[in-house]
Amino acid sequence: MNIEADGHGRSKRDAKHTAALNLIKRVRIDNPDIENIRPVEHVQIPPIDMIVTLRDYCVQRQHPLPVFEIVQQGGPPDAPEFIAMCSVASIRRYGVSDKKKDAKQIAAAKIFEIIFDGTPTNEGEMQVSPIDTKIDDIESERYQKFKTYRELTESGIDDPPGVLLCDRHNYFTKFHDCLKKAAKEVLNSDLYGEDRENQVKDLLHALKITPRSKKVPSEKSVEPLIQIELDCEYDVFFANFAGLVYKDILEYFQDMLD
Repeated sequence: MNIEADGHGRSKRDAKHTAALNLIKRVRIDNPDIENIRPVEHVQIPPIDMIVTLRDYCVQRQHPLPVFEIVQQGGPPDAPEFIAMCSVASIRRYGVSDKKKDAKQIAAAKIFEIIFDGTPTNEGEMQVSPIDTKIDDIESERYQKFKTYRELTESGIDDPPGVLLCDRHNYFTKFHDCLKKAAKEVLNSDLYGEDRENQVKDLLHALKITPRSKKVPSEKSVEPLIQIELDCEYDVFFANFAGLVYKDILEYFQDMLD
């Protein structure tokens, strides 16, 4: 069936509508058995903010965030028509309305009907966090990482800050054999019993390492914390209660001298 019809109007939109009406008249004349032609479906504006609902749902289910775009607009000033497209990954749906925001709402509702898996979700759970806030947090984190990297590369430092554990281990294993032998004798001695403080002092003396220690108040206990810093090529720092800090040092050197 090849039928054509013309239409005239004050605008392109009016001319198209007139042409469509003329075409319908010709179809009815040529096909009298056609009783009704299905009218254009009127899509109701969703009663809730479907854009926010869709975005929150995508965050909850770790889907890509929806993207909205006005792909077409037309009509006279007193009767504009906007077509919005909403896409989530490769899924696209469209909404038509006389307002941009309503067109986006309709498109968002159509997408939500497709991707909603039927799992009940509490309203409080859906509103995990505002999308704009989440995006701002991500962008801020990215900026801080970039800023840190830029400052590092422009500082002229060849190696990044921080020391690998294997480097510390290699440092202590390269101590002179006589120092390591004397230190291991202290570590393996049964003469100290529970007197770990003197055992640590003798251990560090055997390794020719000078410790610097001080007491600092603890926020969670009346017993003060003991801070011990070792004066060697790699910074080594211990902090714990008196009954534990010396045990930590002994265990540390058991690993480092093996």
